[in-house]
Amino acid sequence: MKIYHITRRRLRFTGALLLLLVLAVPILAGCFSGKSDQNEEILLPTPSSQVEFLQSLGWQVNAAPVETLDMRLPDSWDEEWTAYGKMQAEQGLPFTDFAGSTVRRITYSVTNYPHIPDGVQANLYIAGEQLIGGDIIFTGQGGFQTALRFPKEK
Repeated sequence: MKIYHITRRRLRFTGALLLLLVLAVPILAGCFSGKSDQNEEILLPTPSSQVEFLQSLGWQVNAAPVETLDMRLPDSWDEEWTAYGKMQAEQGLPFTDFAGSTVRRITYSVTNYPHIPDGVQANLYIAGEQLIGGDIIFTGQGGFQTALRFPKEK
C-alpha cells in the first residue's frame, strides 16, 4: 500500500494549474478554430469560378453570363443603396466599402429557383477579382430581390 502525502502548497498549485487549463482551453479553441473576425475575401477571377461559386450555394446557372456590365457605384448611398449594402453585409460581403469605385456586375440566368422556371437571375458584383456583393432577382410579375443563399423549401 502506497501513501501519498499532499501538502497544502502542492494542492494550491495543482488547483491553480487546473483552473488555468480550464480557462485556456476555450481561448485556444477559439484561436485555432479557423474562423476569424474578418470575412475572407472571395476571389472569382474567371467565369468558371463564378459559376462554381453559385453552384456551391445550390444554384444551377447557365455557364455563359446574360450580361456583363462595368459600372461606377455612387460616392454616397441613398436609401435604396443603403438597404442593398445592408443585405450584402448580412451575407458577409464588403459592398459598402467600394462606394465610388468602378465594379463589374455579372448576371447569370438561374435555372432551378423553386417554383419559378424562368426569369430568375443571379448578379455578382466584382471589384478586380473580389466578390463584393451579389443577389438573386426575379424580373417577372411579383418580382423580388434577395440574398444569394438558396431558399429553403416551405
